[in-house]
Amino acid sequence: MKVKPDYAICELADLQKRQSLSFTLNVKDEVVSGFLVVTEQGFRAYKNSCPHWGVELNWKPDEFFNVDFTHLLCSVHGALFKPDDGECVFGPCVRQRLEPIPVKVIDGTVYYSGK
Repeated sequence: MKVKPDYAICELADLQKRQSLSFTLNVKDEVVSGFLVVTEQGFRAYKNSCPHWGVELNWKPDEFFNVDFTHLLCSVHGALFKPDDGECVFGPCVRQRLEPIPVKVIDGTVYYSGK
């Protein structure tokens, strides 16, 4: 019998139907607020916090991409981030990065894999 982690985020199939998905988990004594995005290499997870001001990136639930789906967009000041590595390529935080969140897939479910 396989032992699964406690922190399930979503089914991988549900993520693949969308381009992005926000989540909040209570991990021990910490709240982890993040989002998953589908990329050319699969998917990535990031903390939902702009490195410039610490504000959430999305202005609507589960919407993190710009209009042409090429970059992640900070809704507060328009910074653009590469989906594959979280690097800011436009805006006040150029060359800074979104903070990655460790995740893994087990039996088709995406889990938080930190702590």
